[in-house]
Amino acid sequence: MELQKLAGLSPNSVAGNSPSEHPARLLRRRLSHTLVAEILEKYQSGATTPSLCTEYSLSKGGLLELLRDEGAQLRCQPLTDVQVREATALYSNGKSLAAIADHFGVSYNGVRQALVRAGIQRRPRGGSRT
Repeated sequence: MELQKLAGLSPNSVAGNSPSEHPARLLRRRLSHTLVAEILEKYQSGATTPSLCTEYSLSKGGLLELLRDEGAQLRCQPLTDVQVREATALYSNGKSLAAIADHFGVSYNGVRQALVRAGIQRRPRGGSRT
């Protein structure tokens, strides 16, 4: 505390740490080089970001930052037209967006956006009651 006063720093600041560096630094401390390499290999082999987030208890933002830092080519795989038609049918038959996302191995938001673009009316929260 005394050194911080002498250095002109507030008690909550640390020299050299900007807010944008903080999350990456914490994530790097938590994951070994071997684990980072394993995550990168699984992603490059086709594992989805939601599955990797679940398996390694990572946030999606943290995982994407890690993959970018490691030089991975991030993929954006929206649903195909055939998949959108199938997702529409599943949704119309009462399936939740989360269940449809699991079915296709994509994110909840990816399914939601595809259905919005297709002009599908969303059900009220809580799903179908019929």
